[in-house]
Amino acid sequence: MNNFEIISSKEVSKKIKGFVSGAYRKNKKVFGRVPKKKFKVIICHNLAEWKKECKYYYFPFGLGTVLRDGTLIAKSHELIKKSRQYSDKQYALMLDHEMNHVFFVFFYKMTKPVWILEGLANVLGAKHLTKKEVLKRIKKEKVDYKILDYRYLERKFKEIEAIRLRYSTWRYFIEYITKNKPNIIVKFMDEYVKNPTIKNYKRLFLKFFKTNEKEKFEEFITSL
Repeated sequence: MNNFEIISSKEVSKKIKGFVSGAYRKNKKVFGRVPKKKFKVIICHNLAEWKKECKYYYFPFGLGTVLRDGTLIAKSHELIKKSRQYSDKQYALMLDHEMNHVFFVFFYKMTKPVWILEGLANVLGAKHLTKKEVLKRIKKEKVDYKILDYRYLERKFKEIEAIRLRYSTWRYFIEYITKNKPNIIVKFMDEYVKNPTIKNYKRLFLKFFKTNEKEKFEEFITSL
């Protein structure tokens, strides 16, 4: 049984309800559990609704976001298509991504490490750049393991291209270190949340991935 309520000023189609339910099931499989508390999924049909519902997380170009209480806010498919081409598959993947944040908020109540927060969501959601494109930019911009941001740094997220590079790199890095088994990251976070310090983070990284961030990231670049 789904543990959410869809709220909308217009009737929501069976297809969109199916996308939301599908996102819920996918994340249930990854996390191995679901939030105990019922949460809301709010579909916005115009920009005024989007701005009102997003509150402190409002950003005009966004498609979806998740509030601190686990409420998922998403623009309707029709609203998105007014400004860009957006297929059914892309919309479903966007919901997969945002639903991952819902589960993350409920289970961990934090947004760090940010590369795990967004990287895991992108494993389930759409990829922004191909591996070839990521490697090209990593070499051109001389990117190293420091792209694995621990805390959210607003200044690094102003440029849309910087977001794409980070999200894609984090996604592929998680796939690499877990050998495409994202539940390993869940196990990592289940331990980390008990003592969310940088010292414990580094200890757990070594425990789960047998080396430190720097060496593992260098391995990852070679794999690309």
